[in-house]
Amino acid sequence: MHVNQTQQIADSYRAATLEGAWYGPTLAELVTGISPELAATPPLPRAHSISALLQHLLLWNERVRNASENTPLPPWQPKKEWAEPPIPWNDLVARWNQSRDLLDEKIRNFPIEDLLKQVPGRSYPYETMFLGIVQHAIYHSGQIAMVLSMLRARSE
Repeated sequence: MHVNQTQQIADSYRAATLEGAWYGPTLAELVTGISPELAATPPLPRAHSISALLQHLLLWNERVRNASENTPLPPWQPKKEWAEPPIPWNDLVARWNQSRDLLDEKIRNFPIEDLLKQVPGRSYPYETMFLGIVQHAIYHSGQIAMVLSMLRARSE
């Protein structure tokens, strides 16, 4: 069976976020069983909490999904990026799960012939954006794992 490029990217995204990561727990495995209180606790002053990191991932999932429907990606604004009002933890996890599944489906069904077209609002193609959202999920999963480890060590 031949797996096309969008299926490969979607499989990588799924492995990082749901099941099958070779390097450790997936994002879904990391956030399972975290209490709202623990999720909202920053590990250090001015550091991001688990909920802030997951909300950031949710925001970018939605942006990438919208960009794949020809909505321009907004410009990167670091100060605004982390200033969104917090979403309550249980709602955030539910929205993240839904967003993850919708993005997986969007990538999986994206026309292969459009992968090299330019993303609206950016100077790179869809292929780069989709590979980037996989890397983004892995990067922030590592941060979440580290924050979780720090918080759990503190309570021992």
